[in-house]
Amino acid sequence: MNQIIKVGIGIMILNDNKILLGHRTEGSKDTGGIYQPGSWCLPGGKQEYQETIFECAARETKEETNLEISNMKIFGATDDIRPDRHFVTIWVLALENKGILEVMEPDKQDEWQWFDLNNLPKNLYSPSRKFIEAYIENKKQEKVIRG
Repeated sequence: MNQIIKVGIGIMILNDNKILLGHRTEGSKDTGGIYQPGSWCLPGGKQEYQETIFECAARETKEETNLEISNMKIFGATDDIRPDRHFVTIWVLALENKGILEVMEPDKQDEWQWFDLNNLPKNLYSPSRKFIEAYIENKKQEKVIRG
């Protein structure tokens, strides 16, 4: 077993009350991340050596969706641990995006869709689910604090 902790970046692109999710291609090959084909995921991927968190977020989003993101901030982080791999996933919010949405890596995602935060698909990719649930809970707490 390769006992190296790797860094993954998950990007939640916000557009009003909607977020962008990609459907992970059924039967796709295991690329060394958390392998869950057929689930819906946020854009993201592995951070490269000498690449900042925001550079990685922008690169992965462009590579996967053709969108350019900006106005980013770190929302949180989590451990994603399986028996044979361990990722620290850093959660990045992207508050602005531009470009034409496209499926850029059909061997990884076969479609991208905007989903309302109140109407998400059932089969969410587990690292994405953690991020989305934390974001929704944070929004609820903000409403309570503001009154």
